[in-house]
Order: sequence, then structure tokens, then C-alpha cells
Amino acid sequence: MNVKHIIYFVILFISSQTFGQTEANFFNALKSGDIASMEPFMEDNIDFCLFEDQQIMSKKAALNKFKTFLNSQKILSVDVIHKGTAKNKSSQYKVAKLTTSTDTFRVFVYSSGEIGNKTVKEIRIDKF
Repeated sequence: MNVKHIIYFVILFISSQTFGQTEANFFNALKSGDIASMEPFMEDNIDFCLFEDQQIMSKKAALNKFKTFLNSQKILSVDVIHKGTAKNKSSQYKVAKLTTSTDTFRVFVYSSGEIGNKTVKEIRIDKF
């Protein structure tokens, strides 16, 4: 194995770790109710649905609604339970189970490509 191959594998390994870390950062921020850390992941306008109230709104308005919801809950855990990716890898979704002290919710997150900087287009929260 020559130096070129070693460098290639190191870069490939680091980039794959970065994508997983980015997704983990998003869901860890959700678990801790850290809205400020979720902000960079969202597009400027987002389709936000809280139960039956679905609206396309600015990121700031969506974050305020999300914050109000999260502040009313004591979050116990967030677990990604399902995920999918488009065949051409242009989009993906994650479904997480959000468990609180009083209820359980399904959180659906849709993004263009990997969850990363300004890729989250849609967030839906429903009773589980």
C-alpha cells in the first residue's frame, strides 16, 4: 500500500466520521433541548408541523415554536428508530422517538442530503 492509498483512506474515514457526528450533534441538541445548537442545521424557511398545525415558516419562527414545545416537556430520551435515503442520495429522513416524563412523540426530520449545515427542510412532531 503506497502513501496515496493511506491518505485516501484517512480522508475517507474522517469524512464519514464527520457526517455521523453532524447527525449525532443534531439529535443530541434535540435531547438536551438546545435550540441554539439546532439552528445551523435548518434551512432559512422550514416546513414545521407540531401535531396538526403545519406551516412553512422562517427558521426563527420554527425555532421559537419548537422551543416552546420543548420547554413544556421534560425530555428523557431521543432515539433514532428509522431512517431512509433517496436512491440518488439527494435527500434523507430520520424518525426519532422522543420520550418525555409525560408522553412519547415521533419526530420526523427531512433533509436535503446528509443532516448538516442548512440541510433540514422539514420537522414534524406527532404523538407516538
